[in-house]
Amino acid sequence: MRNQYMAKVLVHNKVVSEDQVKAHWGEITDSMDIGQVLVRAGILKQSMYEKVLAFVQNLEAKNAKPATPAHASAPVSAPAAKPASAPATPAPQAAPAPAVKSAVPAPQPAEEPAIKIEGNSSLYGEASSSTVVIEKVEGLESTSMANVQVPVESEAPAEESASEELPSQFAVATGEGNAVEAPDVLHPITPLAKVIAYARKYNVTDVYLYAGRQITMRQSGLLFIASEKVLEKSHLMDRLSEAAEGFSDGYKIVVGRNVSKTFALPGVGRARISVTWNDVTPSISIRIIPMESIALENLYLPEFCMQFATLNSGLVLIAGPSASGRSTTMTAFAECIAANRQVFIQTVEKPVERLLLNPNGSIAQREVGLHVRSGAAGIELAIRTGADVILFDHLETMEELSLLMQASNAGALVFAVTSGNNIHALLSRLLMSVPSENRNAFACTLADQLKGVVVQHLIPVVNNQGLVLASEAMKVTSTIAGMIRKGDVSQIVSAISGRKDQGITLDESLQMCVDSGYIDGVEAWKRANDSRRFASYRKV
Repeated sequence: MRNQYMAKVLVHNKVVSEDQVKAHWGEITDSMDIGQVLVRAGILKQSMYEKVLAFVQNLEAKNAKPATPAHASAPVSAPAAKPASAPATPAPQAAPAPAVKSAVPAPQPAEEPAIKIEGNSSLYGEASSSTVVIEKVEGLESTSMANVQVPVESEAPAEESASEELPSQFAVATGEGNAVEAPDVLHPITPLAKVIAYARKYNVTDVYLYAGRQITMRQSGLLFIASEKVLEKSHLMDRLSEAAEGFSDGYKIVVGRNVSKTFALPGVGRARISVTWNDVTPSISIRIIPMESIALENLYLPEFCMQFATLNSGLVLIAGPSASGRSTTMTAFAECIAANRQVFIQTVEKPVERLLLNPNGSIAQREVGLHVRSGAAGIELAIRTGADVILFDHLETMEELSLLMQASNAGALVFAVTSGNNIHALLSRLLMSVPSENRNAFACTLADQLKGVVVQHLIPVVNNQGLVLASEAMKVTSTIAGMIRKGDVSQIVSAISGRKDQGITLDESLQMCVDSGYIDGVEAWKRANDSRRFASYRKV
């Protein structure tokens, strides 16, 4: 029974996956139990095996004792049984787990802590009738194995969590180390590091892991299936555990709590993971962060945009839809500036993505929630420390915008990433976000501080050969600044079209991409501000 008990404990507490146990079940011998087999295979750590073994031995000793009448009818595998106490030799005290709601009353202090070892497969003995997993295991948080659990979201009020102190760990993980070799084929049990290595090998931008579906990836803007077998919930939980090892602040993934964070695994670099929950089943999206920088001139922005890197102060907005490379453009500006003059660069990011270098000065990358409490606090810190260049990703509130304009007015050059599909929509949204009684003052300040706007779109190249940048951009001239002061931005597109050396519309950029053969006309028709210009390409 030892192997069955040990397998149940290991699988149920997500120390190993069910597939890993199945793969090595046939290697069990009289002198080597399943735990030792997994240790030899490099799947299970020796220290964890010793903890599990002590628990299982205690469980065996408990079950060997004559059962009392009260428990005589309860089989060992019944979900309601309380078959074991904690190991006799006390283990280091684990951090208390979040409070867990359960229909079963909590054990009294005088009782031994109860642990359920519900099985997930008949391979390890009689399967439990319960389908509830870790989040409702009673008493597990009181044992030395509590650190292998994914905790459940606490019902503490949001105000309490907002007042918590910042993490004590501040170093951002780089993901450096011996390069992980990309596998030829992906399976549901493929470790996360190898999945990311595979994605980098084939220039994948996003990886999607959903229960009941195959591993899916995005390449050149198009989705493709990367595995034959579908993912199960246990596979997703394993991938989350691996990702959590790469969080620089020691963050613990909580069942039921959505999160978006950057992580780094040795040998594969940095990536951004977004987790959303459907009850207790996670859906995982992973954005692969480029390891190498892209030179500003290689982004193929309009020529006049290069002038933004020569400014000493002012505000430059970089907009576009999600996954349009806005952060890449912003960091390209920063690295171009750093290569040509001595500056102190400070970033405020949600979260920090690619790690930057400044060969001619200093750079400080701040992450909201890790180094500063909020975006506004990060901007205030950058102003106080006298940053020459401020990078802000991502602009969400008017308070942040006001502080960024204050920073540019104080002499800093500010680049900020925000949302918007074209310049007219972006400026209209900003102006209308301010109460009418304050709008004139805000418009005047924006007109004075705004030096340029870049709105970019990444368009799939023909025959799935990559992505090409189409952009709508402008340099703020006295004419455009006057329009902003008056709050009338309806004529800005016409003003941009009239000065080719100081602006370009999205439709003009799309036309250039079509004429050069980079993109299909139908792609231009989908994204154009005036779709009539590309109506002839529309598929009937």
